[in-house]
Amino acid sequence: MNMKKLTLISVSLILAAASAFAWTKKSENTGNLGRMYVSLGGGVNMSKLKDVSDGSTVSPTGGYGEAVINAPVFKPGVNAFRKIKWAGVDAQAFFNYNYSGNFDLAGAGITGVSSNTYAVGAGLKPYLNFVIDAPALQAIKPFGIAYCGYEWNNYSWDGGSQSENYFIYGVGGGVEFVILDQLSFTPTWQWRGNSESGQPCYQVVTAELSYWVTDQFCFAAFWTHNFGANGYGDKAGTFAYNVQHGDIIGMKFKIGFMR
Repeated sequence: MNMKKLTLISVSLILAAASAFAWTKKSENTGNLGRMYVSLGGGVNMSKLKDVSDGSTVSPTGGYGEAVINAPVFKPGVNAFRKIKWAGVDAQAFFNYNYSGNFDLAGAGITGVSSNTYAVGAGLKPYLNFVIDAPALQAIKPFGIAYCGYEWNNYSWDGGSQSENYFIYGVGGGVEFVILDQLSFTPTWQWRGNSESGQPCYQVVTAELSYWVTDQFCFAAFWTHNFGANGYGDKAGTFAYNVQHGDIIGMKFKIGFMR
């Protein structure tokens, strides 16, 4: 292959990629999917834990924080997807922090237990775009979720501590109901796994109500329910507990960008 053909092919590939990712003034202005935004959120983490030693339960209160960057890779009816108005793909990068709060495990004789967890990762959200244009329902957007990342977890208690880190991954799905152009409600289900031996996998459901005041600013309220899992504790067997269930209630602030 001569240099001229190689250059032509290279330029064609670059232009095709630029067409897919090019910035444009066109905005769907419907819900969250298909928008480019940065989201900052936080909330209260409440859980019910069961001490494996004696079956007693505790209900600590902790905190939760997150930062998310959402970018549309393909938007319905725009650029590379200009002839496809019924589907799109968003990409996300995320950072999560979860603090369990302090609790005692009386059966094991352990006090001051707490867990601090940090996670970073990225994922994709392919979705369908069904335009309804009814007075109380503008669009329905069913979507899938697939992500992977890395997590750091630190246990501490009176007299000891333990740190571990491992690869995480998950899948799920949901539906975004666009009630008005600026208002949407999104229920989601996720299965969250990891590569660490003995570290439990679990399922969560989330509900989020988002309101875009303008194209640039959004406020959202969310609730996440953890269905629980068995087998938490330190690797030395000093203590062990099961998460019976957990809930996070919080708010998000989103800054939108035109894409």
